[in-house]
Amino acid sequence: MTFSLFGFSSLRQRLWAFAQMGLARPSLSATRDLGFFKLMGTGAGAGFSTKPNFGVYTLLAEWPSLAIARERIRSARSLDGYRRTADRMATVYLEPVSTRGRWDGHEFDVGPNPPAQRMPLVAMTRASIRPSRLIRFWRRVPAISDAVDREPAKSFMIGTGEIPWVHQVTFSLWQSAEDMERFARDSATHGEAVRRAYQDDWFSEYCFTRFNLLSIEGQWEGLTALAETTHTPSAAPEGNSTPDTRPEAARLAAAH
Repeated sequence: MTFSLFGFSSLRQRLWAFAQMGLARPSLSATRDLGFFKLMGTGAGAGFSTKPNFGVYTLLAEWPSLAIARERIRSARSLDGYRRTADRMATVYLEPVSTRGRWDGHEFDVGPNPPAQRMPLVAMTRASIRPSRLIRFWRRVPAISDAVDREPAKSFMIGTGEIPWVHQVTFSLWQSAEDMERFARDSATHGEAVRRAYQDDWFSEYCFTRFNLLSIEGQWEGLTALAETTHTPSAAPEGNSTPDTRPEAARLAAAH
């Protein structure tokens, strides 16, 4: 899987990126080897805001393998416009470790023998908020955003989503599972919001997935330093007569 971020600064660039939220979907759907995908916008600040950020967009995508993911992110025609137009771009390559729930009815596949969790831990939460609960949910968001900004244990966090205010996605990197769980459970803002969400049935659909971080390509504040310390073995090019068919976890373990 991949999670890509695209940054746009000028008005012309931002108008182009906003238009792609509708225009790019057919070409993305036709991209070879691309399975489940979501093209998403972000909120202001760290992404947790009722005010949209027209300068940052994200793309979550499922691919058959790490090698194919790298090749398509670098060369797929459906992403040509993003590569040409964006001021900055980064892609995080991911390996699913565990998941619960569904996203638009889709369940991420971790396989019968999921890999062991390694650090840094990547967590992604997606919630579809019931319309009757929107005001109660978003009333709590500013305080949660402030808590995220102050949280020292996170390596990176951004809020994104398909439909403003209704669909909320949190993508974050943590140096330990204990730190992530403490923030999710015990923080005065986020922890309380999570408890209320479950108690009062705020979400019509919910998905929480953990990943191993395989690699990071590109430049993005908060991710660049991680990219310099995260490395994976080079993927065999497509068409190799003797491809390495071991699971990603086994290849990574053999490389260290």
